[in-house]
Amino acid sequence: MKILSSMLCALLLLAAVAEAQPLPSRQLRVSPYASVSQTVGVTEVSIMYHRPGVKGREVWNKLVPYNQVWRAGANNATIVSFSDDVTINGSVLKAGKYSFFTIPTEKEWTIIFNSAADQWGAYNYDSTKNVLSFRITPEQAAHEEWLSYSFSDLAMNSAKVTLRWEKVAVSFTVSTNTEEQIAKIESSLKSQSAGQAATLARYILDTKGDLAAGHQAIDRAIALNPSWGNISVKAQLFAAQEKFADAVKTGESAMETAKKANANASAFETMLNEWKAKLPPAKGKKK
Repeated sequence: MKILSSMLCALLLLAAVAEAQPLPSRQLRVSPYASVSQTVGVTEVSIMYHRPGVKGREVWNKLVPYNQVWRAGANNATIVSFSDDVTINGSVLKAGKYSFFTIPTEKEWTIIFNSAADQWGAYNYDSTKNVLSFRITPEQAAHEEWLSYSFSDLAMNSAKVTLRWEKVAVSFTVSTNTEEQIAKIESSLKSQSAGQAATLARYILDTKGDLAAGHQAIDRAIALNPSWGNISVKAQLFAAQEKFADAVKTGESAMETAKKANANASAFETMLNEWKAKLPPAKGKKK
């Protein structure tokens, strides 16, 4: 009787402990969750999805029926988000979060962006909430066991998005108006964050734009966040103007800040040494 009573107490204790433990925030899925993001110009494009596996099954027109709306993944509907307005297939898609569906067939796929995000599968799909749809041609591809999304063909104003699964790939291009976004940041520079101001300065540096405006932007960023990275951009702007004495002086300040932060600045240090080599010899010294 004592043994039975002890066992009962132990079971009750285990139950109490188990009840007190929080449930895991991440759920185990047969088709695991994944996400991929890409900055295109200054626009953030993100895809959140679940990855079904082929697992020896016949996928097209079997596991995924033709001529039916498909969640383009597993579990929850796939979600695509844009931080700014973009253009896809010639149509403008406003900044925001969208559920992403497809209607596959052997020779043609319909791509759909739907305003009802955060839904399970395609069971509650409502075509009246479609904000953009267009057709593309699928391509034969190398075997992809687990469904994936990826970005490629990156440019300042565009990137290609590709869905791959089994031996099929479908792609479309997302285009952004980077110049317009940069102009908005520039016009309201005084109210921009350090990150936004630094983004503007780096863009001007990379595109060989108005370097004076680049200095204004990076000065704003440094005033808010005097990081070695921001100071190094200031130095690079001087170098782009061929003001190598100023570039070296500012670059050495960036290196000191990097050392204090234990940051790896080896690539920038190489750049700094190249600028030093371009300085005129000191007075009284022969070349």
